[in-house]
Amino acid sequence: MDNKRITLPKLKRLFDIIFSLVFLIITLPISVLILAAIFIEHICRGHWRAPLFYCEERISQGKKFNLIKFNIFTSEVFYKVKASQKIVNIKEIERNRKNLIFTGKIIQRVYLDELPQLFNVLAGNLSFVGPRPVNPEIYQKLLARGIKTKSLVRAGLTGPYQSHKGEAGVNQDELDGEYINFCLNNPEWKIVFLDIKIILRTFLIIFRAQGI
Repeated sequence: MDNKRITLPKLKRLFDIIFSLVFLIITLPISVLILAAIFIEHICRGHWRAPLFYCEERISQGKKFNLIKFNIFTSEVFYKVKASQKIVNIKEIERNRKNLIFTGKIIQRVYLDELPQLFNVLAGNLSFVGPRPVNPEIYQKLLARGIKTKSLVRAGLTGPYQSHKGEAGVNQDELDGEYINFCLNNPEWKIVFLDIKIILRTFLIIFRAQGI
């Protein structure tokens, strides 16, 4: 596998823009309801100024960017994370259900807390499909192990590993590597076709309420 960054095929980028715009429009009523529920719940908890969104520094194709999510955390946890000078593994915090507001517990199980990342796709920070982005600390650990899948291609809203979640014997680094090799050795239309297949498989995972 080449160590150079792989340029995103134009057809794949066009697919990202069109698909994310369509999906943003379709999910707009859901997003409005989620924002209203988060806002009302924070008010009921006495936290009038609690933010509706949460941003976290991640790495996509070796570059830092701010990943956008709905703020599903209690205000105590949110401000504790923001005040920390260390890189926080947010997935570990999410696994403790006590750290989440009631709305967050519901939408996190079906991936809806990730909907704002469609704006990351539009901005070009993410592709719709690719290796999932990681925080800078995990990124450096992967590089130290010789794993460069997070630096070669643009990170994805979902990826090959996420579309196989729950299956036995799957390895994220291997699946990401296979996806990158496919992108290197196939025409653009085949890459887009594979992306559609991965997206459809991801929807099945979401409908089973397994999260991503």
